[in-house]
Amino acid sequence: MNQRKVVTFQKSETMDDVHSTYDFFVQVVKTSLYQFFCLFGLILLFGLLLYLISRSTRKAFSNSGHDRLDVFLTGWIGTPVHEIGHAVFCILFGHRITDIKLYSPNSEDGTLGFVKHSFNSKSFYQRIGGFFIGTGPILFGSFILFLLIWFCLPNYRQISEIISNNELSGTGIFDLVKNTGRMFTVAVGLFMKVFSPENFGKPSFWLFIYLAFCISSHMQLSPSDLKTMGSGILTILLIFLLVNLATLILEFDITAYILKFNRLTGSIINVFILATIISFVNFLVTYLILSVFHYKKHKSLLSVW
Repeated sequence: MNQRKVVTFQKSETMDDVHSTYDFFVQVVKTSLYQFFCLFGLILLFGLLLYLISRSTRKAFSNSGHDRLDVFLTGWIGTPVHEIGHAVFCILFGHRITDIKLYSPNSEDGTLGFVKHSFNSKSFYQRIGGFFIGTGPILFGSFILFLLIWFCLPNYRQISEIISNNELSGTGIFDLVKNTGRMFTVAVGLFMKVFSPENFGKPSFWLFIYLAFCISSHMQLSPSDLKTMGSGILTILLIFLLVNLATLILEFDITAYILKFNRLTGSIINVFILATIISFVNFLVTYLILSVFHYKKHKSLLSVW
């Protein structure tokens, strides 16, 4: 009897160990995902929004039968900015650029330009770079839009004050979702300042509108861009898992430090909001103009799908 009781106790103890180990690994995964989305969730969120808007803009041109107009009206500026966005992050993350065409429309495959690059697959740093290289057109395009405001709009100081406001800084995407009201307030403020009636009489404003529309309409990511971004995400998540596996074993949680760093990103959020506003205004203007001609010719609404 005693022997049987000992065996039963050992089995129970083993099951407790299994459950404890399982719970620990679940904690590691949950902590890693939380940290990842705190740091990169906003890039993914606004990247998706900008992708969908710019894709719809390009579809409006294509479905109206004016895709060549898009190529020559906006592509000659938007495409180089798109490709430079890739190239900048290739350089920053040590990728070797093997070939680059900033603007070279190809009617056979539909490409307007490209950046070909190679990297050391054994380097975590270079593999992480895949995420930023893939999202390069969105990150770099947003930065250029901010610079255009600085150089082209008379009330750039007022716009800069809104952008530099860290009211939206916090725990990244989770905090932003809980504060959509504040985000809407910032968006309205930026829209009113950029499209202020006092700017309409300035030639530099219309130059800004044209350049901004060209850039925003080509923030769309290609399938190869998304693939590059995906491989970088997997590498980043793997690093988070390994780091948290080590730190949580030592009963040390790095989440607090990540959140402190993330509180510095308020201005970046505002720049993304600004880029989204300009991209959406560009889509509306493009769609309305093309819809008029499309309806006159086909007697049907223009689709963007």
